[in-house]
Amino acid sequence: MEDEEFKGALAFIGILILGLLFFFGFLVVGIVLILIGLLVFLGFYLYVRLKLWWVKRHPPKELEGPEDYLG
Repeated sequence: MEDEEFKGALAFIGILILGLLFFFGFLVVGIVLILIGLLVFLGFYLYVRLKLWWVKRHPPKELEGPEDYLG
């Protein structure tokens, strides 16, 4: 009887450890994916802001004559 209880307890502890490993593994993967998504969003946001700033600071040249097109 004692041998069966020991095997049951050992199996329970093994399943518990395996479950915790799966849980924390999925948790880490989820956190990494969220962080990657935030970095991509932040990078895109900064790219758009920099692009808008550049256009505001350097407006396109207005072409007036042939020398503007050829030179």
